[in-house]
Amino acid sequence: MTRNQDRSSAEGYCIQILIINGEVQSHLSQKSHYIENIGKGGFRFISDVILTLEDRVQVLLRFPDGYSQEVLGRICYTEEIGNDQSAYGFSVLDGFYSLHAANRS
Repeated sequence: MTRNQDRSSAEGYCIQILIINGEVQSHLSQKSHYIENIGKGGFRFISDVILTLEDRVQVLLRFPDGYSQEVLGRICYTEEIGNDQSAYGFSVLDGFYSLHAANRS
């Protein structure tokens, strides 16, 4: 599969999971999950949380400059990577964000 969207390194980006399929996840909201790469349409993140395809997930996306924004998306792919962790594809449904958040005036 070829992606036509620009992807950026995600150093300094992370998410906190707030809601999964309409259920508040207070026990997960304090834990940060590493983002491997990010693009305008979504991102790939690593987690030990078990998610399934098409889960609707609301996250707090944290930018390297300290800015944060809530984003709603769906899990569009999963990949087991070992050590009880999986990589997940997150496709944005609502809550556009800019990859150049650190360059805001």
